[in-house]
Amino acid sequence: MEPYQEYDPEQQLSGLGINVIRCIEQNTDLQFTLELLPWKRAQELVKQQKYDGFFVGSENNTRNQYARYFGPFITSYWHWYLKHEREARMDNNGLPTPENINIGVVLGTNMHQWISAHEGYKIIAHESSKHLFELLELDKLDYVLATEPMYLNYRNSVDSELNSLIAKSKPLGVYLGHHFIQKHPKIIKQIENSVDSCQQN
Repeated sequence: MEPYQEYDPEQQLSGLGINVIRCIEQNTDLQFTLELLPWKRAQELVKQQKYDGFFVGSENNTRNQYARYFGPFITSYWHWYLKHEREARMDNNGLPTPENINIGVVLGTNMHQWISAHEGYKIIAHESSKHLFELLELDKLDYVLATEPMYLNYRNSVDSELNSLIAKSKPLGVYLGHHFIQKHPKIIKQIENSVDSCQQN
């Protein structure tokens, strides 16, 4: 999920998430084989015990049923992004006033699950945060719910400036499947001990 893990121009894996994984490898007995997959599919494959883990993501109860969260490794805030000419109308809970509001969010993220639990919005979910920001610029969305690195990754490729409001603080970490941990119980303490030294802020 860009920009936390993506291919650079030399087709090498890069990003804050990759930095976390490489640091964990240096501080533990683990060596990971990494593969970039759509975010929702990556989680489903761990749930099916076909893959061992996914990163980086914030903690939620659904993921905790089939995997264990380690972190936080990355400080992260969710933001509401909107165009300058639009007036931000928020209720007492910090949510947009739901009057025919179209909200864009990255498919399969914790943000997606969170906003989908609130009624009154039309949710447009897509795998690419860049695509969502493009829809916002075209007035096809009213808000995009995203993290600051997602927005900065988009802004670096276009001449654009959007307004933003902080929605929530949700630190990011690494998930490893319960099936993997059962086979390698010693890695729990190793990864927990690596959290402070591997944080990317």
